[in-house]
Amino acid sequence: MTSGLFVNIRAEANGMPYRPAGGIFAVEGTDYAGAPAPPTPILDDGTGFWSGFSSGMVGGLTNIADGLWFSQCIGYQAATIPMWPSVQAGRANLVAAIQAWEASCLAVYGTYLPIIGTGYSQGSMVWDQVFVLDMLPATGVLHYLLPYLYRIYQFGHIFRTPGIAWGNALAGLPQSIKTDGVETGGIGCVLDLTAAQTNTVAPDGKPIVYSCANSGDIYTCCPTGTNPWTALSKQGKTGQLFFKIVMQPTFADVVEAALVLGMPIASIEEAVNAATFFAEGTNAPHYQYFPQMDSCINDAYQLGLSLPHQIGY
Repeated sequence: MTSGLFVNIRAEANGMPYRPAGGIFAVEGTDYAGAPAPPTPILDDGTGFWSGFSSGMVGGLTNIADGLWFSQCIGYQAATIPMWPSVQAGRANLVAAIQAWEASCLAVYGTYLPIIGTGYSQGSMVWDQVFVLDMLPATGVLHYLLPYLYRIYQFGHIFRTPGIAWGNALAGLPQSIKTDGVETGGIGCVLDLTAAQTNTVAPDGKPIVYSCANSGDIYTCCPTGTNPWTALSKQGKTGQLFFKIVMQPTFADVVEAALVLGMPIASIEEAVNAATFFAEGTNAPHYQYFPQMDSCINDAYQLGLSLPHQIGY
């Protein structure tokens, strides 16, 4: 078994028709630099490869329905600091990949095909930037493809809207997660994704953005309060400062963070949350999205079956 791309090649070699239900575009998190290679199915003998939850979705879909979705993992720097230029490079690469693939679909099939996306951690920021800046606005370079966008599955969602996590709902987990009694959202939610944008409906009447959030994941469950855009909670301010430093560090941000760390209670609470997270290493909640990933794979599988497709073997 191989990826959907090779199903296409195999079908053509045998003179058989092939048309996937659509394309899935995966963007991995920090240090993965894309995938870092196209995933292959994980077989019964344990062989196979995937590197994070985004390419894990691709690998999972390939396992259960090889070729149902065309798949592409997006390469980019996936840098730690400064992260924002890396996110923008990922955004440019993702836009180019979608444009190229949809142009080929139009030429071969006479129509554009449905799109689903998946991002993990830094990769979730890449997909959010494309969604909010390139797809939703009438002036966006991918706005013409908005009617074909069905899902964006976001793991460890940095820009998660407070109190909303449709990916959790798929897995039977709560959407609302509180830390220190305060409603949580993504640590960078003030920069992107309003509630209205998060709840944008796909052509099948379901939400497009499926945030996955774990309690204790400070990147996805920062105690921001319900309205961080105009009334960011005291507990969330330190997290936001650290986020700004990671994105594009400036001396002023560092000074501001130092001043905030000298303040009592609320700031210290968030600092303790951060210390707990980093002490846990890869056992931290940011690396434990397996239940949500499985549910998202099943959702994408069922969606693919409901869409026009033809796979030849």
